[in-house]
Amino acid sequence: MLEIIPSKLNGKISIVSSKSLSHRYVIAAALAEGESIISNILDSDDLVATKEALIGLGATIDGEKIIGTKIKRINKVIDANESGSTLRFLIPIAMLQDEVIEFKGKGKLPTRPLNVYKDMFHHKYYFVQRTKNELPLEVKGPLQSGVYMLHGNISSQFITGLLYALPLVNGDSKIIVTTELESKGYVDLTLDVLKQFGIEIEYKQNVFYIKGNQKYLPLKTSVEGDYSGAAFFIVAGLISNGLILNGLREESLQGDKEIINFAKQMGGKLNFVDGKLVVEKSDTKGITIDIGQTPDLGPILMVLGSLSEGVTTITNASRLRIKESDRLDAMVKNLTKLGVKIEVDGDTAKIYGQKELKGGVTVETFGDHRIAMSMAVAALRCDSPITLDDEKVVSKSYPTFFEEFVRLGGITKWKI
Repeated sequence: MLEIIPSKLNGKISIVSSKSLSHRYVIAAALAEGESIISNILDSDDLVATKEALIGLGATIDGEKIIGTKIKRINKVIDANESGSTLRFLIPIAMLQDEVIEFKGKGKLPTRPLNVYKDMFHHKYYFVQRTKNELPLEVKGPLQSGVYMLHGNISSQFITGLLYALPLVNGDSKIIVTTELESKGYVDLTLDVLKQFGIEIEYKQNVFYIKGNQKYLPLKTSVEGDYSGAAFFIVAGLISNGLILNGLREESLQGDKEIINFAKQMGGKLNFVDGKLVVEKSDTKGITIDIGQTPDLGPILMVLGSLSEGVTTITNASRLRIKESDRLDAMVKNLTKLGVKIEVDGDTAKIYGQKELKGGVTVETFGDHRIAMSMAVAALRCDSPITLDDEKVVSKSYPTFFEEFVRLGGITKWKI
């Protein structure tokens, strides 16, 4: 347990490398026959799971050096730990070969939905779930080309998994998205990384056209800073004494870069100056924010809304409910403990802002890294300390979060 004492943050921070891009670069490098050099890979629990899984599928990974090969079963079991990206990206990739591979996981992952793949694969391939949960799951290929139809309101991770695997099969394929594509920013990231590795995919009018028998080409590159992680320090800067963020690419394709536009629409003062994002202390006002394309920003935007004048309305929040926790419910419970009035109607939350939050309580992280970081930021504007029941969960995406938090002026104290 970690007590967080209200304080002011100020200074400069180099933002952690992008989790989304780290997954994508590492996977693409493992599929390229030859040596790739990928520097600045995020060192987190989720990336450990992905790298170990890829080693189990034949890749050699030594730090930033990755030697890819044709997919083959080295390990019979892939442990995705708690990483939804690892699981959903790698199921179609594991099915590029014709031996049974079992996927397992921890925490909430065994209950996070895999129905998209189940509906797509279980009639045609070996796709077997041994319990009522989604995991453990056994799969077997070889994956074949064809037409794959998906709804657009599913996790983009399913689409990404197919986009990685289908260029390697015999014959051409199509992925047809039958409704408006949500989380399009993540798909754009995938297509950009695939292009860098020599994979050509055409996307027009909700259809991905994928040529078969393509080859991934080795690449030397570096992973840019993470807007999903930066969002916590952006909000901390707005509600505290301002911060300067290094390592973010102004022209980034990351969907969560939208945090900048959301903050500006609320009256936040932040701009890129000489390649650095300068965030000033700001008086923000409530607006309506659609997070259908950026669900990972939901928790920290709820914190910002709690400290903004008027009402902040968060809409299209359904995907918050199927993350590492039910993030909508978790944030409502925690912010209510801090004295915030919140009204929830289905997948819409209305947050009534106030100048200061109440402290003197213990809040739950629900085993969720983004809940933990959001509540740490909220603590900056509490009237007395709050306690996190489990601060270690930040290791999933931002292992150095609390080190940076303290270095910038945050005050914490271990509690037994």
